[in-house]
Amino acid sequence: MSGTDPQDTSRAKHFTPFRSADEEAATKRAQESSDIEREHMNSERGRIVHTPGSDLSYNAILTHDAGEDTQHAFATMREAEAFIKRNTPVPSPRRTTYDRDATAPVERED
Repeated sequence: MSGTDPQDTSRAKHFTPFRSADEEAATKRAQESSDIEREHMNSERGRIVHTPGSDLSYNAILTHDAGEDTQHAFATMREAEAFIKRNTPVPSPRRTTYDRDATAPVERED
């Protein structure tokens, strides 16, 4: 007897590009987060404020070139730090010419 068994449901599963509703929700949150980040690319600097007692207790506060500061809540300090890092400019390298111990003798090349 050829053909498929009507009792065999392993091939009749509904196809979805997501494995679960949780994964679909996570993908949507990531997309919304990237939309928010594009709006805040003109941030000068950021800071994190911890407010204990809530689910999203770490607030990343971005300071902008023009306009008011914006606040974004995160569940972990790591998420807030990553958000600030993505939305603020990379600082220019610091000059190390004068970085030395104050008591160290100055070596001169003559």
